[in-house]
Amino acid sequence: MASLLDKLERQFIQWTIPGLIRYLAILFVGVFLLTAVKPEFAATLDFNYAKIQDGEYWRLLTFIFAPQIGSFSTAFAVIFLIFGTMLMFAFSDGLEQQWGVFRTNLFVYWGIASTLAANLIYAIAFETHFPMSGIYLGVSILFAFATYNPRFPLMLMLVIPCPIWVIAALAALPMLYNAIMYPFHGMFVALCISNYLIIAIPMLLTSSVRKTGNHQRRKRFTRQFSNKQEAFHTCHACGANDITHPDKEFRVGKDGHDYCSDHLPE
Repeated sequence: MASLLDKLERQFIQWTIPGLIRYLAILFVGVFLLTAVKPEFAATLDFNYAKIQDGEYWRLLTFIFAPQIGSFSTAFAVIFLIFGTMLMFAFSDGLEQQWGVFRTNLFVYWGIASTLAANLIYAIAFETHFPMSGIYLGVSILFAFATYNPRFPLMLMLVIPCPIWVIAALAALPMLYNAIMYPFHGMFVALCISNYLIIAIPMLLTSSVRKTGNHQRRKRFTRQFSNKQEAFHTCHACGANDITHPDKEFRVGKDGHDYCSDHLPE
C-alpha cells in the first residue's frame, strides 16, 4: 500500500491543499454563523435525496457542512464550536506532520466520497436518509488523530486532563452499539468511515512494520560493526580486550605488553 500511495503522491502532489482540514473547520464556523442568523439555512444544506432529484444538487457536497450542534443552547454551541475548531486545527497539523499533505488530503476526500456514497445507497435502498451524516467525516478525523496520538491531552471543563483516545473511545461506543443492534446502520457507518478503516489503520500497520524492520536492521549493523572493531587493549596474559570486557581496566606493563587489571605484573 505504501508504494501505491507514493506513486499517487508523485502524480497528484501539485493538486494537494496544505491545511485542508483547517479550511474545513473555517467553513464549519461560517455555516454555523449563517445558521445562527437564519436557522432555516441548515435545512437547505443537509442530504435529502428527494430534493437532490428535484435539482438541488449542491446537497451532494454541502451536507458535510450541515451544522451538527444546532439543537444545543446558544452558549453551549458557541463553546463547542470554539473548542471544536481549535481541535480541528490541531488534528490538521498533527495528521499532516504524521502523513504529509497528500495522504491527509486523500483521507479527507475519501471520507467525503464514502459518506456521500453511503447516503446515496441508503436513500435508494430504503427511501430515507440519515440527518446530519456529515458528522462522520469529523469522527473519522478524530479517530485517525487519536490512533496516531493517543496521549494527546485535552482539558475537560478546562481542569480535567483527558487523553484524546478516551474521547475517541466514547465516540465509538454508541457507534458500535448501533452497529450491533441495527446492522444496516452499522454498514452505513462503516462505509462513512472507510477512510479510517482502509487508509489510516493500514498506514499505521505499515509504519509499525517498517519501524520494527529498521530497528532490527540497526541492531544487526551495530552488532556486526562492533564485532569488526579492533581492540585497542588486549591482555597479554588472558586475551581479554576492551571490547569483550569493557568493564576492565588495562595498563601497559614494563615489558611493553598490555595487561588487564587482574594480570598486571608487579
